[in-house]
Amino acid sequence: MRRNFVRVIAASMACTMLLSACGGSSRGTSGTAANAGGTAQTEAPKAGGSSTGEKIVTIAQSGDWDTFMVMNTTNAGADNVNELMFDRLMTINTDGTFEPRLADSWETNEARDKITYHLNENAKWHDGEPVTAEDVVYSAQVASSSEYNYLRRIRMQYFAGTDDTGCETGTDSVEVKAVDDHTVEFTLKTPMDPSIVYALVNRDFFIIPKHLLSGISDGDLVNDAFWQKPIGSGPCIFDSTESGVSIEFKANKDYYLGAPDFDRLVFKKVQSSNILSGLMSGEIDALSGNTQIPLADWDAANNTPGVAAKSVPTFAYQYMAMNTSRDYLTEDIRHAISLAINRQVIVDQLLQGQGRVAIGPLPEDHKYYDTSLKVEYDPEKAKEMIEAAGWDANRELEVLVSTGNEVREKSAILIQQDLQKIGIKTRIQTLDFPTLLSNARNGEYDLCFIGSAGSVDPSESVPNVTAGYMNNFTQLSDPTLGLLGEAGAKEITFEARKEAYDKYQQELFKQMPMAFLYFTNDLFGYSEKLENVRVGAIDYNVNKNVWAWKVNK
Repeated sequence: MRRNFVRVIAASMACTMLLSACGGSSRGTSGTAANAGGTAQTEAPKAGGSSTGEKIVTIAQSGDWDTFMVMNTTNAGADNVNELMFDRLMTINTDGTFEPRLADSWETNEARDKITYHLNENAKWHDGEPVTAEDVVYSAQVASSSEYNYLRRIRMQYFAGTDDTGCETGTDSVEVKAVDDHTVEFTLKTPMDPSIVYALVNRDFFIIPKHLLSGISDGDLVNDAFWQKPIGSGPCIFDSTESGVSIEFKANKDYYLGAPDFDRLVFKKVQSSNILSGLMSGEIDALSGNTQIPLADWDAANNTPGVAAKSVPTFAYQYMAMNTSRDYLTEDIRHAISLAINRQVIVDQLLQGQGRVAIGPLPEDHKYYDTSLKVEYDPEKAKEMIEAAGWDANRELEVLVSTGNEVREKSAILIQQDLQKIGIKTRIQTLDFPTLLSNARNGEYDLCFIGSAGSVDPSESVPNVTAGYMNNFTQLSDPTLGLLGEAGAKEITFEARKEAYDKYQQELFKQMPMAFLYFTNDLFGYSEKLENVRVGAIDYNVNKNVWAWKVNK
């Protein structure tokens, strides 16, 4: 549709320069010419090295990734892969601080309605072209496109020229402009605390190459062959993949933050039960952000020479969504279900103490936590509420759980037992995570286990309880929670935001669309052949500073 007029010349130049990865097409045609036949299939090499003397690092992940199209996924497993290839503007640490990535520095104006980023002038795309402010502008235009509802579009809602869903209100209306080649300015709808943008938007906002993609309509872009062999600006260059098994990268030796100290990086799917043995044998060098050392192996990992095992408290949380569109899952029933769950048993037995119980999306040490909220466990009261509501004892609730997450699967069994005690029958169905997400978005479930990486900003959970949003898994139609969250986002002082988000947390507890279960510790592990591995500042469990790793053979 739009932006196509700049594409014809750029396409021919890019294809001449890089026949293996020309990422665009002429108007009305979608596809990456050199990759139209599909992606190469390879067998991942053994970690640690090769017969050619290359330094090879292998990162293991227990779950699936769904797409390389960075705007159209909310899958943390995909983010683990994509952030190796594509850059964010900044790194967001779980301690609430921010560090440069593509942007060297940033500032807000006095009115607090504009954020200006200054990009690293040495940043280049993997095809050698410079990364410019125009790439950031183009990425914002795609992310807010009215032509295709990308899954992360709601993150654009804070910028002028978009509506409450993050959708542009006119052609390229989102107010993001290139001041010069390496300076880009974002205009906000209203004055606000910029940390919302720093913590939330940048987490989900990857920069994509305008010179390779701008001729493809936004509607066609999501399925374009470019994503089969993407070209980014990150520390790793895509080389090949075996679908659902592994992805192989070459090191970007020209990476502007520093050349990685490895030649190749292999990202592969590994069963949780094989993680520790892989670390011990050298088949695995590190774990992806949302992959844990299994708790059954935690003590052994701490006593294994050559393996560094780190337990890091995070804001990441697990919850059980309850389908509010089911007329039998009333507010009282949802509260009864929450009361019946013995969260402490889950933390003590399944997490072996490596976590904290949850009553909402913010842990007790979060500066925005509402201290009036307390975790309740009262099965007797829950049973009384179920009986008072006239619950049909023959009804069986369908519970969706994703495969590959042992704690979630075992939590489902414990909660099934808890609910049975108060007279609620359940049937557990295990699915791969992409299928589970699809079912949850479509409301094809009663109860469903979902996780979130959490945030230093209290508005992180708001989209998930906003009517009409793609990840409103609980199918809420009441706009109250979304409006409360939106009100909090508009405040510019901590005190005002704290008051707003206290109200939001109280209303979230009142409506109880999900039963929050626990906050996890990141049980991260890596081979001690690696040095300078970031631990503790883990950017929502996905940011791995692979460019800074030192690899000892």
